[in-house]
Amino acid sequence: MTEESDPTDSSDVVRRDRFSGGPARGFLSSMDDDERIFAADLAVDRAHVVMLAEEGIVAEDEAATILSALDDVESAGFDALPDGEDVHAAIETGVIERVGDVGGKMHTARSRNDEVATCIRYRLREDVLEAIEATLGLRGALAEVASERAETAMPGYTHLQPAQPTTVGHYLLSYEQAVARDTARLFDAYERVNQSPLGSAAFAGTPFEVNRERTAELLGFEGLVENSMDAVSTRDFLVEVVAALANLATTVSGLAEDLVVFSNKGLVELSDDYSSTSSIMPQKKNPDTLELVRATAGDAASGLNGLLTTLKGLPRAYNRDLQNATPHAWEAIDAVSEAVAGGAGGAGAAAPGGGGGGGGG
Repeated sequence: MTEESDPTDSSDVVRRDRFSGGPARGFLSSMDDDERIFAADLAVDRAHVVMLAEEGIVAEDEAATILSALDDVESAGFDALPDGEDVHAAIETGVIERVGDVGGKMHTARSRNDEVATCIRYRLREDVLEAIEATLGLRGALAEVASERAETAMPGYTHLQPAQPTTVGHYLLSYEQAVARDTARLFDAYERVNQSPLGSAAFAGTPFEVNRERTAELLGFEGLVENSMDAVSTRDFLVEVVAALANLATTVSGLAEDLVVFSNKGLVELSDDYSSTSSIMPQKKNPDTLELVRATAGDAASGLNGLLTTLKGLPRAYNRDLQNATPHAWEAIDAVSEAVAGGAGGAGAAAPGGGGGGGGG
């Protein structure tokens, strides 16, 4: 469908229907990953339709009909969507099923290219804020225990060898400062995520007089990705977020490793809530939670590598490879946020042991 055409024109429907079947449809589909951006897509659809009505591109009564249908689609939920290559097409089909051909006008002056880029950024903002919240929780837990153990002596290590005496508070605040930098990196990434690509259409804009600033305002974006070709093709904001997460996971992995070692040396005793035992050796207390936190750094690093490898060498503008790029970010942010939130609880889950003066953290 060309951007100049009427979305309800029958010839356009015929052209699109040519590609609606065949053995490759399942391979092309992203529906398994798209539930995450279902709410984001509905928000983007609503903002776009409101803008179309305000600019006189779509009649107000038609816009109201479409918006009502979107409410119905939302109420029915993701699982009730009709079959489609992706959530964007499925929602559009669901709207058309409810209100007829007028529902196709929702896609006027828009491509799936700028639509999906906007949905990813819209949802990713929420995820980045949750990751930031997890870092703040961890920093608070570290600072609290550090304050309680400000005078508790412990051996400090270099090369895993006892080196100089220090305090538990000094040790824990070294990680609090590292996590503070990770927090700052996520805030920096958020700033660049929070830019709207909507209105760029396929990659070269649209002849319709759209108001990009208005849709950005409605969706809470701080500004626009100005160049339309860059707007639909770039995923550097994903790279930046995942890189910040990989760094954060590496920081937390170091903390987890320290606590595993300290537990082995008898400097700390881990809480039962963060440990497990063996099915054949019940006398053991295994630091399983810390080991899984430690492993998250590998997950995040592999996600960053996968993302960069997918993006390497892609030509401008949009390429379907990008469909496989986004799950790397979702997986990394889920794994790291969960590990950091667990670390916030685990920071206070170690008590001074009997081996060498204090522990904790």
